Amino acid sequence: MGGFDLRTPIEKEREAQHSEICKMYAELLEKYPMASPNRLFTVIASRTNRSVPGVRGILIQHMLYKQRLYLLDKLL
Repeated sequence: MGGFDLRTPIEKEREAQHSEICKMYAELLEKYPMASPNRLFTVIASRTNRSVPGVRGILIQHMLYKQRLYLLDKLL
């Protein structure tokens, strides 16, 4: 099929921002392998003027971070 790009300029800008955040996370993870993910999220959030949950959500969406899910029966 054709190479049509049907995204709006806002969607293109959002994708560029998300890819920059993913790139920053990969670089920081390589540079500081023993740092906790939350600390890396905080650094990225401060650099990109976003919230920590926002950065974490982007990385989960792009499958670079998997959140821990605890089962209810293990907690009881």
